[in-house]
Amino acid sequence: MPKVSKEQVLQDETKVINILRTHAKESIDTIAKRCRFSPQKVSRIIAKLEREKRIWGYSVIVEDEYFELRHYYFLCKRTRTLLPQNLIDEVLNTRIDDLVPRSNIIIENIEYVNGPCDGVFSFWAKDVTTAKRFVEQMNVHFHQYITDCSLLESVYSVRRQGHRNPNIQQNLNLPFIDESVRLKKVSKD
Repeated sequence: MPKVSKEQVLQDETKVINILRTHAKESIDTIAKRCRFSPQKVSRIIAKLEREKRIWGYSVIVEDEYFELRHYYFLCKRTRTLLPQNLIDEVLNTRIDDLVPRSNIIIENIEYVNGPCDGVFSFWAKDVTTAKRFVEQMNVHFHQYITDCSLLESVYSVRRQGHRNPNIQQNLNLPFIDESVRLKKVSKD
């Protein structure tokens, strides 16, 4: 069996990852056909990537309104005070979704970022009042470590996790879409 270079292994892994980003639900056979690899090779690559924790979790994208939820972003700026280990463990290992009891907050992502803010939390809540209560509780809970914060509400998702919103046609009456674009689209149908 010929030796495969590290560059070729990386290219093969990248090809599989790119297919998984948008087609994770498909069978190994279908993914293999898309990559032009054997199903065994795709299975080995996926198993290796999962074992090395370079890929983890497979998710589903849902229409927020179906579950009567709205999508929000909480942006926060840190103080210079170092977080104690118990708070780091709390963020990493517990459900800070439960800071507002009986509120049905579902945290999607928690990211440490570089820029005008240091942390970004994306989450779902039933309404803006619940989202604001969550942000207030975050401020109370982490008051020594947050200097500034903002709450943003998602108005409409054009793409999520690399997927184009399949309901985009029904939402052509959004206020930020130019009337001429709307008319062109309607005339094509």
